[in-house]
Amino acid sequence: MDARSTAFLEIMIGIAVVGLLAFLVLLLAGRIRMATSAGARQLNIRWPQIVLALVLLVAVALIVVWQFPPLDGDPAQAKAGRWRSDPDALAFFIVMLAVAGGAVLIFLATLVIRAHPRLTAQPADGEEAAEATAPATVEAPSAARLFGLLLPVAAILLLCWIALKPEQQYAIVLYLLYPASFAVALVMLFDKATRSWSAKNGGESFREWLLCDLLVFFLILGFLNLLESTAGAKYESLIWDMLHLAAFFLVFWLLDRRLTRLRFLAAYLYLTLLPVLLLIWRAMQGIPAAKDPSWWDTIWPLFSLGVIFFILELIAVIASRDRDKQAVPAIKDGLYVVLVGIALIAAVPAAEG
Repeated sequence: MDARSTAFLEIMIGIAVVGLLAFLVLLLAGRIRMATSAGARQLNIRWPQIVLALVLLVAVALIVVWQFPPLDGDPAQAKAGRWRSDPDALAFFIVMLAVAGGAVLIFLATLVIRAHPRLTAQPADGEEAAEATAPATVEAPSAARLFGLLLPVAAILLLCWIALKPEQQYAIVLYLLYPASFAVALVMLFDKATRSWSAKNGGESFREWLLCDLLVFFLILGFLNLLESTAGAKYESLIWDMLHLAAFFLVFWLLDRRLTRLRFLAAYLYLTLLPVLLLIWRAMQGIPAAKDPSWWDTIWPLFSLGVIFFILELIAVIASRDRDKQAVPAIKDGLYVVLVGIALIAAVPAAEG
């Protein structure tokens, strides 16, 4: 096998080991929780779960070190210094870091939510009866159906990685994937406009429309960013463009199809990380930064807004579990969209001449 096939097999082995360890952690944690709670319906963080999570973290760290040995030391040992010169290996390394960071954020959010009794309180008998008699239009689709969409994504990535040249990858993303994604986004917006949700109040629908429209607008900006790069044979950002498209559909689906209040928190997390994704994309393409740029010309205004409003949304989720009280969050979302528009207008370069 060539070096690329060997690297692919090593990566798949590493992912399989991590997945197996994660399954064992969940299995053992569930057994321990059932044994310690003695059938109680409380959902608490137990110390054995934390120990098992630390074991998994150490295993992931060992796999990362195995895949990407440090540069320091003897250059003749363990392929030291090679992976940073390989764009595919560097991209995989950054993806693994992003996944690890996202896992830490999800773990911390889980701790906060489970520690707050009102967020994990069981519904009353009246609420259960209301849910049982709710019409069929309020049923949210299962998240398991989304896994079917991962197969074509994986197939496209493997096709581009194994058989296609960079200029062909660039053409597929520019002329096929982004236009098709925008067309599907328009269909989803049309479906949202013509579908009735008896379980969603006016405040929720207003918030969803604001954020979904903003997601579609950023999708257009992503296409323009790819078009202006004219990467061609120098295209090295396939993984990041695919990650952008996959995250867009996932967050849009969460906003449009789910009823959980955490869907707005996920949308703000996506909008916060989107400027960072652009920064990584430009670094992978080797696009030089502007000389002496102003603060408004960088990603940091959008990133700062995302962090601030993500924290505000997290506070709102913890403080109240009433889905009917959406007036104040809707005003907050409207303010966020206005500030994002101001930041984007301020970043538009002045016309020359």
